[in-house]
Amino acid sequence: MPQMAPIMWLPLFFLFLMLTYILSSYLFFLWTIKTTASINAIKPKMNFHWKW
Repeated sequence: MPQMAPIMWLPLFFLFLMLTYILSSYLFFLWTIKTTASINAIKPKMNFHWKW
């Protein structure tokens, strides 16, 4: 019956889009947490170099 009411697929589509967006943002957050060790090793040198 989806051809009778195509408007009913819009909430499902937006729910799927929201879930993929939350998953991608969470994975990016985990990736940034994983790479903070290498960033902290470079950060003092960058702060010393960029004297405002």
